[in-house]
Amino acid sequence: MLTDSNGAYSREFRASWRSTLGSVTLLLFLIALVLAAFVVFASHQGVPWLLTASLAGTLALAWLTGRPLLGGQPVLRVGPEGLSFHGLKGAVLPWREVLDVRDESVQGHAQIVLSLLPAIAVPGQKAPGRRSARPEKRIALGAIKAKDHAAVLEAVLAGFAVYGGEAAARALEAREQAIRSAAAFEARLQAMTPVTWGLYLVVALNVGVWLANIASGMGVMNPLPADLLAWGANSAASVVEDRDYWRLLTATFLHGGLLHIALNMLGLWAAGKQLNRLHGNAQFLLIYFGSALAGSALSLHFSAQQSVSVGASGAVFGVLGALFVAMYRHRGQIPSLSSKNVMTSQGVFLAYALVQGFGKQGIDNAAHVGGLLAGCLLAWLLVEKINDTATPRRRQTAVVASVLVSFAAVSALVVTTPTPTVHHRQLFEFQAGLTRILPTLQAAEKAFQDDGRAFRAGTLSEAQFVQAIEARHLPAYRRVQAALAPLHLPANDRAGAGMLDIKRANSLLVEAMQLQVDGAQAAGADNPAAQARIGAIGQELTAINSRIAERADTGKSSAKSGKRPAP
Repeated sequence: MLTDSNGAYSREFRASWRSTLGSVTLLLFLIALVLAAFVVFASHQGVPWLLTASLAGTLALAWLTGRPLLGGQPVLRVGPEGLSFHGLKGAVLPWREVLDVRDESVQGHAQIVLSLLPAIAVPGQKAPGRRSARPEKRIALGAIKAKDHAAVLEAVLAGFAVYGGEAAARALEAREQAIRSAAAFEARLQAMTPVTWGLYLVVALNVGVWLANIASGMGVMNPLPADLLAWGANSAASVVEDRDYWRLLTATFLHGGLLHIALNMLGLWAAGKQLNRLHGNAQFLLIYFGSALAGSALSLHFSAQQSVSVGASGAVFGVLGALFVAMYRHRGQIPSLSSKNVMTSQGVFLAYALVQGFGKQGIDNAAHVGGLLAGCLLAWLLVEKINDTATPRRRQTAVVASVLVSFAAVSALVVTTPTPTVHHRQLFEFQAGLTRILPTLQAAEKAFQDDGRAFRAGTLSEAQFVQAIEARHLPAYRRVQAALAPLHLPANDRAGAGMLDIKRANSLLVEAMQLQVDGAQAAGADNPAAQARIGAIGQELTAINSRIAERADTGKSSAKSGKRPAP
């Protein structure tokens, strides 16, 4: 314990450039330096006002952010009179107004939370609009080095213990009681479910399938959608039209790369262990698989309509939802410390993931929401192990009801799935077939274009050009036509419209060439119908080429903006 000249306990902590705040400030100054360089080197051309304004704004933001670092005053001081810290504007929060002290970490950002006396006006903070039972003040530790955060908490707790009086004694006693209650509750859960093999099983299945994917040659970070579909990814067309209902389950054990499976398994592990102990292994598996299937089924109405969908996220969200429901239903039995830890860590993760899913492309948020709702519903129907009053018959009835409700909900979502407009199996088969044919098609097109240019230039007569069509070009295009014939896509497939255009263009060229050869062989015979048909073919080919060029331009624009073109 450190003391000042009067023997009183006192500690001070200063801002550090090696803290989170220091890193942010340095980054802002670096951005300002880059902007300044642009301003200096572009001064002879006339500096745009927006660039100058950006430089001034960045410098101002860097100054405001870095003031604790640039000033010589401590950002937090613990003394006999109370606490003073950056944000109180030089005022001091007296110990007599503090009821409790605790630490929290929200998304990796450490804080010290002070519980205050009711209706206390905190210096530097507006008085609450209504009377609050336990107002709080939070001290962010972002300006202090991470390795000193424990020392800061220890100093605040020590000051509170020395100068907090009866409030500190009561808080210490309450904290110790809360810790004992939480430990006893965890011991009780562990005794009820000694081995959480349900959680271990689903984690092993997810990791095992991913390793099998890698062994088969699938990409570690970004596997191809065609490969994922071959392994059982979710797709509205494949489930509804091909009746591959098993994909609703297999898709939940596939992942779009190492980062995807790592995040899902990390989210599942923390919440899954607690839920597994609360419900037991059998009910945990029922919640997991019920949520997984419900998430996949709801995805059929949204993401799986356009893209192949994979991942255990629906099941993970179901586990989180079920855990929150269990915490709420048994809030009288579950210690507040245990429930608070769950709500703080898992609640923030859930909210962040949902918000990110709604605001970012490429995330199947329908599966998240479907899994979350299913997990909550199943948790309401099932009976947790800590419910000592439930009879075996009631537990069995709850399990049967949960299975029936899950089956009915998933079946209803499958039956009501909108007509798919992207048919992934046929699309990927068409793409693979076109890739095989492409060299032959490109060679045929090049040879035909070369002879066409020679004919227009006059180095090839009309008779020679027609002879070349009959001898070389028409057989080459017929071979391409025969190779394209087995490749099918429904006419309403939005994503495969370009491939259908390629197939149609080849057929039209074959028809036009044959008409041209037939006309040359019937020398002197005028065939208005054939000429009209050749003209119609030319118009349709022009329209097809315009659509192909438009798609190419859309793809380039989307690539520049970082967005995917709509299928």
